[in-house]
Amino acid sequence: MMNKIKRYQLILKCVGILAGLCISLNAFCQQEAMYTQNNFDRLTYNPAYAGSGGWIVTSLKHRSQFIGMEGAPNTQIITFHAPWQVKSMGFGGKIINDHLGATSNFSMTGIYAYHMGLGKGKLSAGIEGGFFSQTIDFTSLYRIDKIDNAIPPAKSSVFKPDASFGLQFQTNNYFLGLSIVHLLGGKLNYTDDRDITARLRKHYFFSGGIVKDIGKNLSIQPCFLIKKVSGASTQMDLYVNTIFMEKYTLGIGYRTSDAMTFSVKYHITDAIRVSYSYDHRISSIAKYSSGAHEIMIRYGIKLLPPQQMKEINPRYYF
Repeated sequence: MMNKIKRYQLILKCVGILAGLCISLNAFCQQEAMYTQNNFDRLTYNPAYAGSGGWIVTSLKHRSQFIGMEGAPNTQIITFHAPWQVKSMGFGGKIINDHLGATSNFSMTGIYAYHMGLGKGKLSAGIEGGFFSQTIDFTSLYRIDKIDNAIPPAKSSVFKPDASFGLQFQTNNYFLGLSIVHLLGGKLNYTDDRDITARLRKHYFFSGGIVKDIGKNLSIQPCFLIKKVSGASTQMDLYVNTIFMEKYTLGIGYRTSDAMTFSVKYHITDAIRVSYSYDHRISSIAKYSSGAHEIMIRYGIKLLPPQQMKEINPRYYF
């Protein structure tokens, strides 16, 4: 019994040891990397977004979270997607490198989407497949006992096949999306001891937004993203973006029980766009962290649509 208690204490002490680690009082599960600029790049959580508009797009993003805390999460992500307009298809790929304490996650996936007309809009279905790898540096963990046979003596890694699925309906002015990330789930076993077995959990995302013109060169874009994973409370991100002259975007948002968010996006040229966001913590963790920074650079090549295809609003799709 005493040995089991010590093991549980060790797990609670080790930030990042399990993929399902809870990092705030509202018990949000930091298994899937968190982003603020979801409304600028929906491919991060919904494969149906691939090839949604007439652009070939590559994006690079970096996020540093919980600034000032040792072992705080930092994430890098590269995405690519493009349409095959004649066939009403989209293709893409995604690479994510995520660090949290002693834990490092790496994933690489390919994406396929199919788009078809439905009423005044377009219905898209996407599937994503690849692998998820997690490495834990057990040598860097705080140990209650210097020698504990339940804890591996060195770095250890697990490798899992991974898949996601998504649906999206879009018109020129609004969109709705539903997706499941880590569809296959599965256990992450590092030892034969079931007491420290983690599980890759399914993550559910429901999103939506609308663009409303309120002047000749001024539009507003309210959006939402609802996130759900078992073992954690449901979380919602609410955003309102203001778009000036189709070139400048200023946004403010709220993540339930966690943070206020502020973002800005600038079109350097028609092809190059850069965006930055800052999270101001409003939860009790704000005593220990100054917030989060996120920056993204996107490069796009505009494709002329076939005659039978109508133009898609670039405020959503690039």
